[in-house]
Amino acid sequence: MKRLKFVLVFVISLFTNTVFAQGAYLDFNAGYGFSISSQNLVNFYNSTEIADSYNAEQVDISLGKGINVGATFGYMFNKNIGAELGISYLFGSETNAKNKYLDATTDYAISAKMLRFSPAIIISAGLEVLNPYAKFGLVMGMGSMNYEFKNADINVITQNIKFDGGLAWGLSAGVGVLYNLNENMALFGEINMINMSYAPTKGEITEATLNGIDQLPSYSTREREIEFVDSYSGDFNNPALDSEPSRGLKQKFPFSSVGINFGMRINL
Repeated sequence: MKRLKFVLVFVISLFTNTVFAQGAYLDFNAGYGFSISSQNLVNFYNSTEIADSYNAEQVDISLGKGINVGATFGYMFNKNIGAELGISYLFGSETNAKNKYLDATTDYAISAKMLRFSPAIIISAGLEVLNPYAKFGLVMGMGSMNYEFKNADINVITQNIKFDGGLAWGLSAGVGVLYNLNENMALFGEINMINMSYAPTKGEITEATLNGIDQLPSYSTREREIEFVDSYSGDFNNPALDSEPSRGLKQKFPFSSVGINFGMRINL
């Protein structure tokens, strides 16, 4: 009988702790991501031509670097396990390259923006004041890329191309510490990692000038727009119409990053 009472008290105590540890919360955060898993793009590098010599330097790119801001809705099933859905927006930093020739210079710039959704599982130590935690999950993104080109010799030619469409998928993970100010509010800092790539499905020239004069009105749809596909074929005897977008093969661009986030949690 005494043993049964002990078991009942233990179960009730465990259940009570679990109930009080449960609850929904909102996180608001901001941080910066640094590029990892970078790669090289064709014709995107630094070079210098001096008299009869030539130097070239590769430029590594990951479009996931930059400032990100976001919010997260989460729910702790007990003091150790929970789940959350995060929404964040990436304001990607610009990466530049330059080719210098004897009588001309070409400047390149590429950057990106992305809205990201991150469902994750939370594993927490369940401590009262300083509470370490870890999380892992998926990340899905909808974004766009901006590519700028400027060539200056006798004439100055500029082009601005926007790439978008399609979804990006990847994995996310992070570790952090939660500092509980009171029952309703806490501060946190975390290190997070995102491993993701993105393959746009369409592109469009949004700016084209020659010595400052707009050239876009003279461009056909085929010259201005492009659709990216997994495969395509053509017939030399029946070329595509100028009123239709051109086609090209999809290319995956790196969007991986490792960064630091800081924020505030409000328990609901």
